[in-house]
Amino acid sequence: MKNRKLGLLRRLTAVAAIASLSVLGMAGTAQADSNVGNIDSSKSGSIVLHKFDGSEGTDGGNGSVISDTSGMGKPLADVGFTVKQVTAKGGQAIDLTKPEGWDAISGLQASEVTAGGFTTVDKGEKKTDSNGVATFGGLPLGLYLVTETTPPANATATTAPFLVTLPLSQDNGTWIYDVNVYPKNSVNDTTPTKTVANPSAPVLGSTVDWTITAPVPRANHGYTSFVITDKLDARLEFQSASLAGFTANTDYTVSNSNGTVTITFTAAGLKKLKAGNDVVATVTTKVTSQGDGTIENTALVNVNDSNAKTPEVSTNWGSLTIHKFAEGDKANNLAGAEFAIYSDAAATKVVGNLITKADGTASITLWVGNNDDTTQDYWVKETKAPAGYVLDGSVNKVTVKAGTTAAAVGFDFANTQQGHPNLPLTGADGKMLAMIAGIGLMLIAAGAAIVVANRRKNQV
Repeated sequence: MKNRKLGLLRRLTAVAAIASLSVLGMAGTAQADSNVGNIDSSKSGSIVLHKFDGSEGTDGGNGSVISDTSGMGKPLADVGFTVKQVTAKGGQAIDLTKPEGWDAISGLQASEVTAGGFTTVDKGEKKTDSNGVATFGGLPLGLYLVTETTPPANATATTAPFLVTLPLSQDNGTWIYDVNVYPKNSVNDTTPTKTVANPSAPVLGSTVDWTITAPVPRANHGYTSFVITDKLDARLEFQSASLAGFTANTDYTVSNSNGTVTITFTAAGLKKLKAGNDVVATVTTKVTSQGDGTIENTALVNVNDSNAKTPEVSTNWGSLTIHKFAEGDKANNLAGAEFAIYSDAAATKVVGNLITKADGTASITLWVGNNDDTTQDYWVKETKAPAGYVLDGSVNKVTVKAGTTAAAVGFDFANTQQGHPNLPLTGADGKMLAMIAGIGLMLIAAGAAIVVANRRKNQV
């Protein structure tokens, strides 16, 4: 029968009820009269909701229990539904134990009920159990509006309100008083990832690329929004953002507001999304300062109001300080010494150049790794010595660690003073002449004294 191919939600409307009666060869009010004739008005009914995470199919069943639900997906617990009995339309009572009641709901859509103009009786909210089942029992016969009031977490599509008649007509002139309904949701159970690349150069001011990979989840009713948000650390300056395989300003837009980068799919881009594919975004930033040495970053992916967060990744930085002083006196600081910092032991790849200040020091901030990698080896070589000192051309390894500038790795570098030319010397001959001259003077003085003494004696 054609009605067996209809989805349950369509069968649950009054249109489905009237259509099923038409198959039995009845028409108009006479159909209702005939079928009302075998409705057991003494019975009550129930609506049993079975909630699954899965794609909507083409056949929702006929209200009976479906024994094999293996292909429906995962049962969803804690999903809330509210059931309301629709008792009147514009003041006209809806009583499905009477032919007029069926006439009143002919062609009625759930959207018309939710829009207003109907009298309803709230039967409360129930949440699905661990098996994804919620049961509203002991309901009087009539028309019911079922609304999903507490959607599952991270749903990319919720169930639209739908109508259920109690009883529900079948193809063979019989009725079901306990109606089993299998509304489905699509839930975003994907996990986006984030990676960080090595910087363009291992010094401050270089750019770093952050890559966000967001799997596209199922969405039973299509995609209404797909947004990637990346709130940058204050030490990162936004440069650009792009999506692989999509056209900027056509398929998506990029905005940056105080370091919050937002990539938003346009209507054209949403149409290109396919469940199971990956959306790959690249955000390029400049590292402007070191701080504590660890610059962390995460991103948020929002699909149809479902949220998924990437794991945290980081780019790590540390400082190196060189201290230049005179050999034998560490307090004798030397300014003007020039050094090159290399990333290889062969000293062929220069990453930075330093000149010592008046206090004999020179510092540089260097990249030391990503995520759990927090150390990196570099090599230091003096390229120009201070005036009056010998150049030390040795290549020296130093291991830089992530941290603040105050915790910089220090490298002490002593310099030996240049030698000086030999000064002219008087030599041994000069000393001898001086000695002889001195002795001569002494002899002359002694002789003079003897002469004077003799003269005095003769005078006496």
